Amino acid sequence: MKSMTDENQTWHPVALGVDVPAGVTRAVILNGTEIVLWRGADGQIRAWDDRCPHRGMRLSYGFVRGNSLNCLYHGWEYEGSSRCIRIPAHPDLEVPKTIKATAHAVHETGGLVWMNRSGTAASDPPAIAEGVPLISTAIDRPIGALRDLFRATSMHPAVIREDILDGLSLLLAMHPVSERKSMLHALTIGGSDAPADRKRYALAVRQLRQQAETMAEAA
Repeated sequence: MKSMTDENQTWHPVALGVDVPAGVTRAVILNGTEIVLWRGADGQIRAWDDRCPHRGMRLSYGFVRGNSLNCLYHGWEYEGSSRCIRIPAHPDLEVPKTIKATAHAVHETGGLVWMNRSGTAASDPPAIAEGVPLISTAIDRPIGALRDLFRATSMHPAVIREDILDGLSLLLAMHPVSERKSMLHALTIGGSDAPADRKRYALAVRQLRQQAETMAEAA
């Protein structure tokens, strides 16, 4: 059984990079913890607990300005390092450096956003080929069951590689939402980027999701 320290050091693919464009927030759930992903004007993605230290408001409801994220409730502004730098109700206040959002290690590679729940990572996420992003979809199945179903060929517990759909090479990456639910992130490796083909590939991924959930109901 993994310890909490091991789990915090585990890299999880939590989103497709294209789903976190500059200037917007994206809410995800990793093992029951609500996370906000956001990309600043500098192109870097941040991954923080989805709560403002002030009153617990979800930061994913906030708005990005340049390289800062502002809470929707009282407008507290957090710079990219996660430190609060401005409290609108007290414009002349020098904000204590101890007021910070809870930040996690995050890295973007292979078209995926990877994070672990440590503040700094001891290692990099797995090196994978850059893929054409297709779709992220929720599956009511735990990750272990999905690895068995899709005949996992990767040594990394979050990545599955399989050839389906007329020899198309898909990269399927997953993260746990809860003990019973997972998110599946799909990319093609060497596939066509034409809209019609992307639609066809995404349909194949949805069929995999339906297959997984149907098998769960029959079990």
